[in-house]
Amino acid sequence: MVQLAQVDSAATNVIASGAQIAVIGNREKNGFIQLVNGPTVELIAGVESFVSAVTVDASGNFLVVGASSNPIVGTLPPIQGVLNPDNVVSDPVSSNKSDATNLIYWKIDTAGKIIDTQTMTMPGATIPYAVISDTTGISVAGSVYSTPGSLGFVINWNAKPLLLGKNYTSVFGLSRSSDGGVVAVGQSSDKLLNTTLKGKVDGFLAKVLNGKLISVQRSSEIKAVRSWRSTTTTLLLGGNSNSNAAITKFNSNFTPSWTDRYLSTGPALTATVGQVNYGAFVSMGAIKTLPTWKKKNAILVLSFDSKGQIIGASYVNSVLFNGFAANSTVGPIVLSGGFLYRA
Repeated sequence: MVQLAQVDSAATNVIASGAQIAVIGNREKNGFIQLVNGPTVELIAGVESFVSAVTVDASGNFLVVGASSNPIVGTLPPIQGVLNPDNVVSDPVSSNKSDATNLIYWKIDTAGKIIDTQTMTMPGATIPYAVISDTTGISVAGSVYSTPGSLGFVINWNAKPLLLGKNYTSVFGLSRSSDGGVVAVGQSSDKLLNTTLKGKVDGFLAKVLNGKLISVQRSSEIKAVRSWRSTTTTLLLGGNSNSNAAITKFNSNFTPSWTDRYLSTGPALTATVGQVNYGAFVSMGAIKTLPTWKKKNAILVLSFDSKGQIIGASYVNSVLFNGFAANSTVGPIVLSGGFLYRA
């Protein structure tokens, strides 16, 4: 791959709308979106806020999702030893911030103008990991934190969130299904519907329709730590199995049609453009299905045909894998340590 542009070193993800490429990231107290061919836009809300997921809507706008906190409002305690015959109550004052319980999105056009922003209250401290926005609406997924752990959530904007699990469940990826529902992917050590834990942590796929959990398929490796981190509209999933990156193409009934694993330091991320499937990960060794690959410690981007055969490969000579995206205009794009690369 070739270097495309240098971006803010705090960038954590990349997205493309046509030829316009953008990255998102976080400052000390707020998030931002930086357009490669445009401005950097500060995304500010509440006392503090952050951004953690991004997509492109049906009109080509960027939709950035995060969470924000509110000020804790109270009154100053009375000063001891001072007369207060009129019982005057002090004006409310802001003290420390609350947890980030407000889910928030910003809609930004490809010129960098904020054209909409909305918030909604969640039942606990929230991190959104995935968002999709299309003619059906806006759906968001992630984690809600509670005692003692975390619950996964899937929500249609301004609806009631569907909470998944009890102690340790997170949703990292979303894709829209043809019936208007979503497929949510992530990891869990909880019972989900009628499925129970098989490994130390299982990866799972879940079908959600009209705010209800319809079906779940989870990994079955004993003693394994599994996680799915991304999915596409064709159910090309990327994630990890212990120390291996994993890429699996699932059918609509949640059965795998092909799968492959690669020695890696982290999970694989995926994208689908037309008939081409992409997977990206930090490669740490040789790959049997790619005998020409001898390099280690590099971000490898593979393209697959419909049967899972590798039809293309490129790489970035770095192990800092921050984000991955692809579309029909710019192809696959890698964000690595403040630099963007494309094939």
